[in-house]
Amino acid sequence: MKPKQLAALLFLAALWGGSFLFIKVAVATPEQPGNYGPLTLVTIRLGLAFLVLLAVTRMRGIPFERERWLPMAFLGFVNAALPYFLFSWGEQRVPSNLAAIYNATTPLWTVILAWFFVREERLPLGRSVGIGVGFLGVLYLFAGNLSTGGVSIGGQAACLVAALCYGVGNLWARRKLLGIQPLAMATGQLFWGTVLLIPFSIAFEQPWQLRPTLTATGALLVLSLAGTAVALMVYFWLLAQVGATRTTQVTYLLPVFGLLWGQLIGEPITSRIIGALAMILLGSVIVNGGVGWLL
Repeated sequence: MKPKQLAALLFLAALWGGSFLFIKVAVATPEQPGNYGPLTLVTIRLGLAFLVLLAVTRMRGIPFERERWLPMAFLGFVNAALPYFLFSWGEQRVPSNLAAIYNATTPLWTVILAWFFVREERLPLGRSVGIGVGFLGVLYLFAGNLSTGGVSIGGQAACLVAALCYGVGNLWARRKLLGIQPLAMATGQLFWGTVLLIPFSIAFEQPWQLRPTLTATGALLVLSLAGTAVALMVYFWLLAQVGATRTTQVTYLLPVFGLLWGQLIGEPITSRIIGALAMILLGSVIVNGGVGWLL
């Protein structure tokens, strides 16, 4: 990986690591029941980010391929609407730093799916061991929370399923949307994600009845503009540069930033969290061929 690509990967990890904090601040909880419900939160998040990216694509004269809108609609569902909702719903029940760590299972799902569907994305056996090491770290964390009973099983499971969705989305974009301008792809998935969620937000949460705090609204704006619009532009650029498997390694770096961001709202960092995160980062290094992946 070249220095420019590595810098983009770290920047993306910082943006997405912070996104989990902003979700936690903006979403409705027992302490702040008037904040945004998960469906409404994601609908606004996607909608605002779509408007930003639409303006950018218009200014750059990037065309949209309408004949591929159907596969784009599926990408909007599986890579935006569904996982964003699952993480937002999950964070009503689990700390943001745990959600960020569970997101690190995305490379595992990507490699498993690639084994069946995308031959050129397969990894050698030795590097595949790294995926196992990383996932053992996630299992270690999950098992600790099960033993204490202090963290919702449903919330943790929702975060894991969301990561699986990202794995599907990564490979879907690689197989069905190859050749589309990355910025057009990002804009299209945001459009379809917004369209798909609007009726559910209206039907189940009646967003006009919400009374979010000013802090929650500010967090949602940062989440939409930085954590979604800017982050997606960087992500799709990386996808085109280094491929799906390496791009999703951002989810191994993301938990480090998730832990740091979580400190702003006093989320604890336990020895089990540190141990699990160390295993995940070790798995990331192994998957990328050791320290040589940084060069």
